[in-house]
Amino acid sequence: MTGPAKSAQRPVGEAPSQPSAPALASTVQAQAQAQAQAQANRAAAAILALDVELRHARSVAEIHYFAANEPRLLTRSQQILVFGAGLRERLRIEAISAVTAVERTSPLVVGMEAIVAALGRREGLDKPREFEVGAFASESGGLSASYPLTKLLWLPYLDLKGAVIGGALHARTTPWTAPEIAIAEHIAGSVSRSLLAVRSAGRPWHWTTWFSRRTLAGMAALLVLLMFMPVSMSALAPLEVVPRDPYIVTAGTEGVVKSVVVEPNAVVEVGDVLVVLEDTVLRNRYDIAEQEVGVAEASLKKAKQLSFVDPRGRHDVATAEAELTVRRAERDYAKEMLERSVIRADRPGVVLLESKRDLIGRPVATGEKLMEIVDPSNVLINIDLPVADAVVLNPGADVTAFLDSDPLHPVSAKLIRSDYRARVHDQQQLAFRLVAEASAGTGGKLRLGVRGTAQVYAGKVS
Repeated sequence: MTGPAKSAQRPVGEAPSQPSAPALASTVQAQAQAQAQAQANRAAAAILALDVELRHARSVAEIHYFAANEPRLLTRSQQILVFGAGLRERLRIEAISAVTAVERTSPLVVGMEAIVAALGRREGLDKPREFEVGAFASESGGLSASYPLTKLLWLPYLDLKGAVIGGALHARTTPWTAPEIAIAEHIAGSVSRSLLAVRSAGRPWHWTTWFSRRTLAGMAALLVLLMFMPVSMSALAPLEVVPRDPYIVTAGTEGVVKSVVVEPNAVVEVGDVLVVLEDTVLRNRYDIAEQEVGVAEASLKKAKQLSFVDPRGRHDVATAEAELTVRRAERDYAKEMLERSVIRADRPGVVLLESKRDLIGRPVATGEKLMEIVDPSNVLINIDLPVADAVVLNPGADVTAFLDSDPLHPVSAKLIRSDYRARVHDQQQLAFRLVAEASAGTGGKLRLGVRGTAQVYAGKVS
């Protein structure tokens, strides 16, 4: 054997040689560095991919939704709330992780907006802030006691001048590390640039390029002068076209409705049959009363014949005549009640009836309303003016009626009367009832039951 071959041999039973401790430590350190480098490369690639996707956003809403959902894996945030600039530079929540729409009255939204506002008052919002939700227990409205993600990280969105245009509030249960905060700051900077790019693309020109300061001052002075011009105060209220003088058809006697002869919205004349009541009891009473009249007439005839032969019979004649008078009165009353079981129209017009089915078979009392007969060409306008919109009105005030059936051609009217006390009307609201009359020549446009909106004019104001 050659020399190298001999060196490869070892005695039988001898254990293989182990690497030294320094060599093992260097190997483990090299593997850890390789894993850290690979993890850093993956994080960098994910950040670059996120920046590329962010550039494709075409609206502020898309950017807000992206910033609330996509960075969660990189920053290991359990929830992200994205804020945008609202009215009076006040920040408001525009997007929440895994939530499609923001409910502005929810405790989470109200509490988090209050926490961010308090953070701005204490420390400012132009720099990243790491804090706990318990630090704002008094401002959160009880949210700090129920919100499980106690570790919060605020990252602002800044414009080119350093002004806050929004921000992101990251939340989770474990403390934040320096690498995670650095990644979150980088993403916040990318979101800021995307917001500025989208907003500048949506505003290609500014008002200062069209109007000078002198022109704006003149327009402001003209606006001030126009504010002193008198205009009519007005209020809007719902309206309904109703008949002016409806005839109420009532039951002439107690009974049960047997049949309704007319159809809803039918045209009737005087004497037409409208409703028929059950007449079994009334007819029997009339028949009995007719028979009692016959008996009374026979008694009177017998008394008269007896008076010729017996002077005492003359006293029976007077009694029999009184009895006959009573029986005839009872018969006439029974006949009148029987005739009242058939209800007829006392005036011509159109029948207003909701449903025949609801009326048939229903027991009614004397004087109970059954239907209405109205003149469709003689109408009024009922207006329910809410108490919150009440204005000082005088009889004869102008009214403009915008009908739902023809809103492009309003109808002019005049106020006739108004209630002095508000009442709860059909729409379950407290309102004053106003009654208006359409001007001459416009009544043909008004149909019974039509609804719409009325504009009621009051006095002149500046």
